[in-house]
Amino acid sequence: MKTEKWAIVTLSQDGMVLANRLAKHLDDRECQIYTKEKYANETTKIITTDITTFMGSIIGEYQIICCIMATGIVVRSIAPHLEHKSSDPGILVMDTNGKFVISLLSGHLGGANDAARLVAKRLGAQAVITTGTDVKGTMAVDVLAQKINCTIDNFTDAKDVTALILNNDPIALYNLENCDLDAVILPKNIETVTDLTEINKYAGIIMTTLDTKKEDLPIPSVKLVPRKLVLGVGCRRDTPGERIIQAIQETLTALNLNEKGIKSLATIGLKADEPGIIEAAAFFKAKKIIIPNEMVQMVQSRFEASDFVFKTTGLYAVSEPCGFVASGFGKCLLQKQKLGGITLSVWLDEN
Repeated sequence: MKTEKWAIVTLSQDGMVLANRLAKHLDDRECQIYTKEKYANETTKIITTDITTFMGSIIGEYQIICCIMATGIVVRSIAPHLEHKSSDPGILVMDTNGKFVISLLSGHLGGANDAARLVAKRLGAQAVITTGTDVKGTMAVDVLAQKINCTIDNFTDAKDVTALILNNDPIALYNLENCDLDAVILPKNIETVTDLTEINKYAGIIMTTLDTKKEDLPIPSVKLVPRKLVLGVGCRRDTPGERIIQAIQETLTALNLNEKGIKSLATIGLKADEPGIIEAAAFFKAKKIIIPNEMVQMVQSRFEASDFVFKTTGLYAVSEPCGFVASGFGKCLLQKQKLGGITLSVWLDEN
C-alpha cells in the first residue's frame, strides 16, 4: 500500500513551528511542508506565487492538505480549483496554536474527517467535524461505499438517500453483488434485504450492482458499483488510447455493465509500456496488471489459440489468459472479442 501523501502549508513563523511538530508526529505519512522563503529551512519547499495559484499547483498531488492559517484564506485559495467530492483531496485547517483541526473539505471520500481525528489524537488537539452523519453517529452512503470498495453511480442519488438516513428513515440495503459486509456496522435504520418484495416498507434503497439498467422503483435509490470487473486487453502496437477506451465502453454497454466497476486492465509484459493501454487504465482509474509469460503459458491451452499472436508475442493468446489470471481465475462474462486490432475479454473477480 502506498504511503499517504500530505502537504502542510503555512504562511507564518508560528505556523512553521506547528508544521514541524506535526510532520514529526506524522512520520508514518509522506509529509512535505510549504511556506514563504523567509520561514523556510532545508526540509521545506518555498511558496513562490500567490496562495491561490500555489494551491492550484499542489491540489492534485496530495491526498491530504493541512493548512495552518485562517479558514477564510484557505476557502478563497482552494475554491477555484475544486472539481468534485469524488476527486478533491481532504483539506484540513489548523490554528497556529494547534488547538483545533478542522475537516474543511472532502470529509468522507477525501479522508479529511479521519485525518482530522488522527491529527487531534497525535497533537492533543480538538477535531472539528461537521458532516451530518458523523455528528449524528450514523453512516453516509459515500462512507458505506468506501467501506465495501464500491463506487457511487450517481452522487445526487447518494445525497438523497443519505438525507433519508440522517432523518432516521428506514433504508433497505440490497446486496446483489455479495459485497463483504462482515466488517461494516450498519446504522439501525439500514436493513439488509434479499429481494424487493416488501420495498414499500422502506423510504429508500441502496443497491450494490454492476448492472446499468434503470430500476423502476417507487422510492429513492442509489447504486453502489463494486470494482470487480477485470478486462484482458491485447492490441496492435501504438493503438490510440481513445480507441481502446471506446472499445471498452461499447463492450460494457452491450453487456449492461457499469464502467465504474472496472478494477483492472490485464495484459502481457510485451505491452507493459503500451501508451494506449496506460491511457485507458488511467481513464477508468483502474490498475494495469502485467501477467508474466509463464503464467499465460500455464493457462493458454484453455482458450482459442492464434498463430498470428504467437508469431508476434511468443504466446498463443493474450486477452483471455491475462483476464483469467488477473481476476483470480474468475468468471468469464465475455470471451475474447476482436475489435479492429484490439482484443478484449471481460472477467468477474469474485474473490
